[in-house]
Amino acid sequence: MFAAVALAWMLFLPVVLTSQLRARTGFDATVQRLTVNPFTGRVHLRGLVVTNPPTFPVAEFMEVREFQSDLQVLSLLSGRTVFDSLVLDVAGVTLVIRPDGQTNAGAFQHYLSATGEGLPQPASPARHFLVRHLTLRLDRLVIADHSGRLPVTHEYPLHLNQSYTDVTNVKQLLSPLGRQSLAPVGLALKGLVPGELGEAISDATKDAAKAGVGIFKNLGRKTGEKVKGFFDALEESRKP
Repeated sequence: MFAAVALAWMLFLPVVLTSQLRARTGFDATVQRLTVNPFTGRVHLRGLVVTNPPTFPVAEFMEVREFQSDLQVLSLLSGRTVFDSLVLDVAGVTLVIRPDGQTNAGAFQHYLSATGEGLPQPASPARHFLVRHLTLRLDRLVIADHSGRLPVTHEYPLHLNQSYTDVTNVKQLLSPLGRQSLAPVGLALKGLVPGELGEAISDATKDAAKAGVGIFKNLGRKTGEKVKGFFDALEESRKP
């Protein structure tokens, strides 16, 4: 009976995640594997693929190869949430601009946070968390701009592979454009990260998604300059 319950739990979780994303955003999603152990605080996800609604001219949106976190469960009762390790391995993110100027990342963020629209938002308290070891990988960023007379697609092989220790601030990890490319991923996975870190990811990715709209709309005019600035900032972020 215990084995049957455990199997049902493993089979049910991917359905819950993908159905919630689909119901709240209209973006389709599939997951190869998702396990959550509430007793040990371990979350392991593999093969998350999110695709755009038919209203966007390009189907691809994001592909997460692996997400893994090891939470100290008892830290949820303290003033600071502690993760022993956190791994985010992203194969690629495709940011699409429709002919009307709407971006898929902007639409995704809007629909995920639509339940709170029109309500007064209290001031956000300071987020206290600690990630003892963080691994972050992002292979490629694709920007498909269909807002002009002719569609233009730019693909950037980022090959980002960084490790951090004792992380206490999400916004210090990457350059602004790096956060904007990871913003949709953070929003999609926010529900799998409990406590203050989940809220901090949500705050950082929402700010990045809003700031990124102008950058991607103006991509055609200053592509080379922006890409060079991104890699310069990325090199700075790798320094301790």
